[in-house]
Amino acid sequence: MNNKQYICSTGDPFADIGGFVFEDLQNKWPEKSIIGLVEYATDIYVNKWDNNLHSFFLNSTITHNSNKGQKGYNKTIEYYKNLIDGIGGEEGYCRITGQKTKVFPAARDNHIMSGSATLINFHHGFESGLQLSKEALIRIFFVPLGVEQLGDKVAVLISNKPDVTRFFVEKNIEENIRALGSNISKSILRSDFSNPVNAIFDYARQCIEGVKTATYDQESEQSYTKDVTLNLFHFTNFGASPTISLITFPATIFAFYAYCLLYHKKDWNNFVFRQYSSSKFKNAVYDASTKEWKNAKEQVSYETYRVWRNRSFEYLLNGNSEGFRRLVLWHSKKEAFSFQIVEQYQINIRNMDKRTLAKILELADFIIADSGDDEIKKAITRINGQRSSNDLRRYLLTLVSGYNIKHPDKEKPLITMDDYANYLFPDGTYWNEIRDLLLIAIYQRLHEMNKSVDVELEEEEIENEID
Repeated sequence: MNNKQYICSTGDPFADIGGFVFEDLQNKWPEKSIIGLVEYATDIYVNKWDNNLHSFFLNSTITHNSNKGQKGYNKTIEYYKNLIDGIGGEEGYCRITGQKTKVFPAARDNHIMSGSATLINFHHGFESGLQLSKEALIRIFFVPLGVEQLGDKVAVLISNKPDVTRFFVEKNIEENIRALGSNISKSILRSDFSNPVNAIFDYARQCIEGVKTATYDQESEQSYTKDVTLNLFHFTNFGASPTISLITFPATIFAFYAYCLLYHKKDWNNFVFRQYSSSKFKNAVYDASTKEWKNAKEQVSYETYRVWRNRSFEYLLNGNSEGFRRLVLWHSKKEAFSFQIVEQYQINIRNMDKRTLAKILELADFIIADSGDDEIKKAITRINGQRSSNDLRRYLLTLVSGYNIKHPDKEKPLITMDDYANYLFPDGTYWNEIRDLLLIAIYQRLHEMNKSVDVELEEEEIENEID
């Protein structure tokens, strides 16, 4: 029996998830026929999950009120047996696999997020549904076993890397089988998260920690790679209000996140954990020594606050570079934070020339060198007070003058025309980006020197600039 059409990649997220589920179940029980696997899944849906698949299939042989219990089981098995035997349908091309074969109508009762069978204007040529092959329809049937409930909707996670998608599908299947074996499974798996942003970052973390082929680049011999993308389809097919949203975790963010977790996990977590917040846990303070959030009444661990809103995740995912940069600046004022993380962000996500960052570090070193606390404090205050490109440019010119006075014998100036035009203020670079990076570099140099300079820069001031 050729099962290629049940497991090959199609580009359709639901069919591909179902294909991975089918493949995994077939590997677990090779003695089962296709209808045997359908019977296995149907038994779970009907007898273990009490027909609770309303988010997937509307008024189907399982979810319609008249199809409870054994009646729904029998009607479902009969339907898929007829599909496998080719009963009904007509010759055509499957809209998902592209194969020329016998096709059958697919609507909201046997397909996810498609048109209604009763309202034929939903489909081309006023057909009763999308025309799909039996393989595509059977793949869709297995989707619930490979996904999670995320808040009030279902989360389908797809990657451009098959190994990544397969990792999460197989993980979900194993957890389902374990829960079913313990007789505690009542529906599809439920994620700890309700916020899709936090969820997709956690999916990325699991991938980075658990899928070696996704985080090791053979060619460059680096333990992180730039070409993994995650797509989270967050949907419900229930009732009169079906809805779906797509959240994309771009390859650039994945590479940056992998770098942080693999090479600077302590610094990164210390930064990220501080960015969690909850309106239900007011006046809370983060304790870096215990990694807990505390207020006057209680304290909570990471397992609790990891589901709170996290501004750093939101800014990264939404491309809010200024917001993310200012969070790093505020954190750098208080805590050490590897400038290598900043460099990775600026080079790989902001496309900044590494020579720009080298020049910024050189300027930071000059500002700190042979300077007392008061001088450094004045420099930080003045840099942070720059509110226009012209102001920042004039300030840098004063640095050049000061450098020439301090180093009259130096042949190379602090800032050359090439530095100025090509690296500090090239086309496409925002002046406030240079300002913030210079401040971050100064703070990090001070941390490296175990030197603290108290400059009054209120957190609210930064929040007002980015929120």
